Amino acid sequence: MNDRGRTDLPTAAALGVTLVFWGSAFPFIRLALADYQPGHLTLLRFLVASAAMWIIARILRMEPLRVSLWAQPAALSLLNVIGYHVCLNYGLVQVQAGVGSLIVNTAPVFAYLTAALLFKERVDGRGWAGLAVSISGTALIALGSGGRLSLNAGALLLLCSAIAWGASAALVRPMLRTMTALQAAAVSLWAGTAGLLVFLPGLIPAVRAASSAATLSVVYLGVVPIAICYITWNYTLSRIPATRAVNYTYLIPLIAIIEGYLILGERPGGIALFGGLIALSGVLLANGGRRP
Repeated sequence: MNDRGRTDLPTAAALGVTLVFWGSAFPFIRLALADYQPGHLTLLRFLVASAAMWIIARILRMEPLRVSLWAQPAALSLLNVIGYHVCLNYGLVQVQAGVGSLIVNTAPVFAYLTAALLFKERVDGRGWAGLAVSISGTALIALGSGGRLSLNAGALLLLCSAIAWGASAALVRPMLRTMTALQAAAVSLWAGTAGLLVFLPGLIPAVRAASSAATLSVVYLGVVPIAICYITWNYTLSRIPATRAVNYTYLIPLIAIIEGYLILGERPGGIALFGGLIALSGVLLANGGRRP
């Protein structure tokens, strides 16, 4: 991004890849949860992601990160690996996908708050207005998907997931001044996977008992929405402010509905599609007018 705020093509491409594949995670998580417990799903997904990240790091010839710099991405993994993904998978057991998407996509609120409180990033009136419009759109998506918002354990877990993800999106940006997006993603991913080993008991029997479709879904979830998208997302955050980048994540419910139809055959209602258009308009409102 240049000094006047223009988003260049590589940044836009990295953000687009991230959103499309993150949107696909919702239907594939639903497929995998049919045969896997949430803890086993999370661990297996990250074991696959860690292996994929190691291969990517070798191919791209990643420079080893100095040991003195490991503490920050390792600590961040408590939020963006353990906090976000564990709460997400356990929450989706009890909460329908539409409502779950609504709750998780409140993450930009917590990214705004974290960035504003800790790093003094400025949030203008246009940004807050776009945020409000996007929240309205995601609410319609949830209603159109047949969900009901209720204060149960699953909803609270998904709220914790949103807090963890939003905070991590803001906290990763300062780290990228001293390390590359690939280094931050790799170390955070590997450290988080180590913490997930508490779910190791019973994993092998679970893999043996699961269907091939469920296991392949977990493999996909580890390689693409995690290993690849961790890199593209960190690259995006290294180029534009977190308060701006996270606004675009309101497109994820719309993307998830489209991909859910293509993958699972789910037919979204008209309200959900209308909500997606409103969410899109909110993103455009929040991020429009920033070009010179």
